[in-house]
Parts: sequence; structure tokens; C-alpha cells
Amino acid sequence: MKFSLTWLAEWVDLPESVDLLEERLTLGGLEIEERIASGPDLSALRVGHVLERGPHPNADRLSLCRVEVGEGEPLEIVCGAPNVAAGQKVAVALHGDVLPDGLKIKRSKIRGVTSNGMICSGRELGLGDDHDGILVLPEDAAVGAPLPSALPPGDVVLDVEITPNRGDWVSMLGMAREVRAQLGGALRLPPIDCPEAGAPAAESVRVAVEDAEGCHRYAARVVRGVRVAESPEWLQQRLEAAGVRPINNVVDVTNLVLLEFGQPLHAFDLAKLRGGVVRVRSAEPDEKIVTLDGQARQLAAEDLVIADAAGAIAVAGVMGGAESEVGDDTRDVLIESAHFQPARVRRTARRLGLHTDASYRFERGVDASGIERAAARAARLIQELAGGEVATGEVVALGRPPHRTEEIPLDPARVNRLLGTALSREEIGVLLERVDVAVEADGDGLRCRPPVYRNDLHIPVDLIEEVARVYGYDRIEPTLPDAALEGASEPTEHRLGALARDALCGAGLVELMTFSAFAPEDPDFLRLAADDPRRRTVTIVNPIQASAPWLRTTLVPSLLRATRQNLARQLDGVRVFEVSRVFRAARKEVALPEERLEACAVLAGETDPGFWGRGDVPPFFRAKGVATRLLEALGHEAEFRAGSDEPFLHPSVAGTLLVHGRPVVSLGELHPETAARYEIEAPTAVVTADLAALLDLEPELRRYEPVSRHPRVRRDLAVLLGRDVAAGEVLDAIRKAAGSALESARVFDRYEGRGVAEGKVSVAFRLDFQRPDRTLTDAEVTKATDKVVRMLAQRFGGELR
Repeated sequence: MKFSLTWLAEWVDLPESVDLLEERLTLGGLEIEERIASGPDLSALRVGHVLERGPHPNADRLSLCRVEVGEGEPLEIVCGAPNVAAGQKVAVALHGDVLPDGLKIKRSKIRGVTSNGMICSGRELGLGDDHDGILVLPEDAAVGAPLPSALPPGDVVLDVEITPNRGDWVSMLGMAREVRAQLGGALRLPPIDCPEAGAPAAESVRVAVEDAEGCHRYAARVVRGVRVAESPEWLQQRLEAAGVRPINNVVDVTNLVLLEFGQPLHAFDLAKLRGGVVRVRSAEPDEKIVTLDGQARQLAAEDLVIADAAGAIAVAGVMGGAESEVGDDTRDVLIESAHFQPARVRRTARRLGLHTDASYRFERGVDASGIERAAARAARLIQELAGGEVATGEVVALGRPPHRTEEIPLDPARVNRLLGTALSREEIGVLLERVDVAVEADGDGLRCRPPVYRNDLHIPVDLIEEVARVYGYDRIEPTLPDAALEGASEPTEHRLGALARDALCGAGLVELMTFSAFAPEDPDFLRLAADDPRRRTVTIVNPIQASAPWLRTTLVPSLLRATRQNLARQLDGVRVFEVSRVFRAARKEVALPEERLEACAVLAGETDPGFWGRGDVPPFFRAKGVATRLLEALGHEAEFRAGSDEPFLHPSVAGTLLVHGRPVVSLGELHPETAARYEIEAPTAVVTADLAALLDLEPELRRYEPVSRHPRVRRDLAVLLGRDVAAGEVLDAIRKAAGSALESARVFDRYEGRGVAEGKVSVAFRLDFQRPDRTLTDAEVTKATDKVVRMLAQRFGGELR
């Protein structure tokens, strides 16, 4: 919010230094975003001294002046103002200077005489409308000094960021209270009493609060016989300084009082209220309203509206309706001042996408005790600026009073312990009274009653924060904490998730953080069975997206949607993962939802661009490598088993990794039906890991062995095997048959086609032999290799090529 310091000075005494004011407000918790100096930039202009004034030789209405400007010889300047005289200090614009209206001053001849500048009037300087004569400066103005040094200081506007819990700050009154708390002084409130005349307001309108939870108090004032017109300049300037657009004198008054007291008001054309009644109620089914911005709004049942006898005429706390708008022909005005439930206003404003000055304040909470005060102030100003007479009395209707904290106990010892101060009970009481907290002694402690306008004071620590703010954070001496530090252990689940993230990042994947939401169609898109536990969803009471009303039971849909979005933006490949919790409804109604830690990775498109002569690795093998690396990083050795129970994976291109016989990771290519549902055309593989299942499994102890200094002996075997023989099973058999000298065994090639019989495949194994204590002989390696070959023939029917 923007605060004019000139205006604020009418409410409370301000320090001479704006820097000091900013410093104290900042230490009090306010964030000063910008300091805005009003008025034109006149720093290029100079203070001049008129030494002589004589007649122009060629013009009766012009004068020829010799003007001293501080540097060099005095200059001749032609001037047409009748009030220019010798001895005056004046504002001088020289050759090359630019005036606020954009006029660039040039040395030029006027009626045959060269003029070296201009002696300026107030209007030419942008300081007013006076153009009858030049602006005469004070006699003590320094000749040659920049012009601003000789002018009264202009207004300064502070643009302040208001925290959501401090609705009381969003007004001149609130800011004046804060200045008083920080710097002292007394508040000066504007007059609110107004002369009343004519028939009572109750004869013109009846008010009924039908939604007692949504509206706590509603006050109405009536002003009859107004004349709607343009607001006076002073009112327009104050609104513009605060960033509010002037409209007319009646509406501008409601906005002015909004800025003064923080109480949103609304003015209705009384003649347009049907039935002479104001009803505060919930919106009816399928009810609509055209708001002041000309937009038709569909209302919901939880929206609070102001209605007359025929229908809604305003969205309560947000925006008025076009049907009851004050216009040029308005003669009688109804002023609304009310206290609405903040949560209701916030939900309605967010749903309608209408964030107004009124909703901004209602959402933060307004002063429940200032309703009638604001209405009276507005009635007085409308009477002054638009004429008419204020009807006798006001019409007030009550709902259910809002909950407020009546009394808070405060222990001075706790205040000093938390702040590191040594304040006495009496000093704490004085500090709290500076923010209008009523304080009474209660034994060694205090009983504190917060003011009605402070909606953020509920518990003792709220008051302790106030003590620190008013005392001054900068006055609190830094001290070391007097406490014993105890060691803390990292939760196993947290450590497991961190290791998983590191492993997947190390595999070249990018971590995503997606919404923990689940769309109703996702279980069907994943082809989940009716009894699948991932169909036990938890409904979100207030979902961020209406299309995703459930907490997700698996990470797969979130990553598939992210993959589709990235591929749609012409990425050649996507390698992403997420480690997060998933939620499943408990089997018992009273139990909390089950939360499990999972990891999911998706690899789509050309994620491993080939080099010369090398094609892209199939998605399944990339996914298998990622999954194996993940489990290795978590300290587990996995057993691979072909096939997976996951319905969203391709039945022929999927696998499962088991740890101690327990399935932990599922991986494979995405099922064509699921890929089509999520509109993914690129080859895609998915890895899902149940990290929660690993919490019960002890990771294997890592053993480190020294690197052998003796040479390695390598043997490559190309073996013909049946297509149904699993290479992993063959590798396990090789490791067992080759003996202790075998350092490693792996597959490095696979071939089928010409030269290989139907139903057969040629698999090449690379065996590395090495001992840590000596060099192996060819005979030893040959013996071990022959043993492997015999085992392959006997157990798998393998033949060497």
C-alpha cells in the first residue's frame, strides 16, 4: 500500500528525517519497497538574482532583465511577466534545460534582443496553475544553487508491503498507530460527526442478515439529495497518491475512508434498491450478477451476496453490482459498512478471480469496532462534497459475533528468556500499551487484552513479538544460547530419499517436483485392476485444481504428464524422476491415510544420442541400468526377474528387481494403451521403486579390496543359446563355475540372424581373470574357461561359435 507522508502527518507527528522513519518502520516489521518523491524533477534549473529590470526596446509588454545565475557574467533574459522586479530571487532555465512539460529552452532572439534563458512561472515548473507572473523565491535562496533547494519539500510516498496477518496496517490510521508505537506522539483522527436531518434512515431501508456466519455486523447510512459530480482536486490527489483512480465525489469518498480507516465501504443508489430492503445472504442456486466491471459472474452457494428484494446487487466484500451503481442521476445514497468473514471473502475472490481493494482488506481482517465510525465519516464527507442531508440514525443488523481473544496471560520471565532481555514487568506493560494492549498485573505476571483491531494476537508469543518490535530488535544484545546441545539422527526415510535422489541425478536424470494430486481418470489410464490398492484414493477437501481432486497413489501419472509436456516442446528426449510420498486411503474409516515413499523415473525419446556408428540404446535397457544403479546406491544387490505385474508396462518388455526375494522395483516399456491415453508417441520406459519396502531391509555391508598389481587375463566366449535363456541366469552360472580367479563376467554383444539357427541367439561373454597375489598362468585360465564351456553345454545347451 502507498502512504503519503504529507497525509500521514495529519494523523501523527513524523520525524524530520524520512530515513529515520523508514528505519523504525522496517525494524517494526514493515517492508518499505520504494520511496517515491512527488513533483517534477527541477534539479537542472538554477536560482537566479534579478540585478536590473528595464523595458524591452521593441516591445511594450516585455522586460529586459540582467540576471545573475552564479557562474560567469550576468545574463540578459527577456521576460513577459508583469511582476518581475529587480532584487528578486527567481527560477531560471538556461539554454539546453528541459521544463516538466517537455519544452526545451534555447537561446533565441525575441523582438530583436537575444534572450539567454527563461524566468519561469509556477505553472511552467509544474508547481501549480498560476501563470499570471513568475515564481518569486525566498530572499535567502542561494544564487546559482539548484532550484529544489529553494522550494518547499514535495510530498514523499512510501510503498509498503503489508504481511497477510496485519490487516490493521492497511490504512492511514493503522500506519499512524505504528508510527506512534515506534516513535511516540498522539493520534489525530479526522472528524466523523455529522449533522442529521429529515426522516430516519430506517424508513428508507430495512437490513436483514440471513447468513449469520458470513456477516457479523452490517451498518447502513442514508444521505438524501446528493449531487454527483467530479471530486475536488485535493481528494483526487490523495487517491492518486495511493494508486486509486478517482471516479466521482460519492464513490471517491468511500475510497478515501477505505484508505483512512481500512474499512471497505460501498455506495448504492437507494432508488435502485428494489423493495427497500438489503439482505445479506448466501447465493442462490444458479444465481448470477453483473459486477461493476461489466462482467457477468456465476455465483456459487458458498458466496456471500448483498441482495435486495429481487436478487443479488453486490458480491459481499469483493465488488458491487452494476444495477445499483451510483451514477450522475443518483440523488439518494445508501452507504454500506460491514464486517464479513475473511475466509468466505477470500474463497469467493479467488474463485471469481476478483482481487479488489475491498477483498484485500477483508481477507486480512478489518476492525470489527470501526464499522459505524467509517460509515459516519463517509456520510459527513458526502454531505460536504455532494450536498444533501444525512438521514437521522443508522440501520444496523447483527450476525454471529466473530471469535476474538479476550485475554492472554503473559509471564515476564518467559519474555526475557525468549528475547534475551532483562525487562521488568512494568517496562513490558508500558511497551504493550504503546500498541493499545490493555495490561493488568496478575501476581508476578500480566493479564493482557488485545485491541479489537488486532486480529493477529492470540497467544503469549504474539505479545512477546510485540514487545520485541516496540522495544527494538536493534537494542537486543546478542547472547549465546544457554542450553545443552544434543545430537540428532537423520530419519531413515529422509536419508533413503536423499540417497535415491543422488543416485538418479548421478544417472543423468532431472528431478521434478509435481503436484501431489491425482485425476479421476488416472487409475483407468494406468489400467489398474478394481482391487488394486492404488484405487484407494484420498479426497482433497479444497483442491488446487478441480480436475485433480485426489491425493495421488502413485507417481507415474504426474511424470507421464510432465513427459508429454516436454516432448510437446520439441525436446528430443526426456530423462526425469521424482522421489516423493504417495497416499492411500486406510481400510478403516477412522485411520489416517497410508503414506509410502516411492521413486519413479521416466525415460522417453532419444535420451542417449548415439555416436558414430552407434544407435540409441533401447528404452528397456536404459531403464534397467537406472534401476540397478539406484539399488546399488542404496546398498542392495538385486536379482532380476523377467516380467512385471504392473498393468501399465508392456507385458513382453518388462522386468522386476528383487531384494532378498522381495519385489522392490518394476521397470519396462510403457504399455501402448497407457501411452496413448497420455498422448506419448515416443518410445518410453518407466521405473517405479517402492522405497518404503527397503526401510525394513538392511543394506549390504560394502567391502573394499586393494587393486591387484598383477596383470589381468581376458577371455571372450561367443555362445549359441536358445532365445528363451535368460542372460542374467547364464552370468550367475558362469561366476559360480569359473572359480575364485574370475574377477568379472559380463555380456558385451548379442547377435541373431544369418549364420545363426532359427530359435537361437549368439551371446558374447567377456570373462576377466585376475589374482591379487600372483600372475595367473595360461594353463590356469584355460582350465577355468574349459570348465565354463562344459557347464554352458550341460546346463544351457550352449555351443561355442
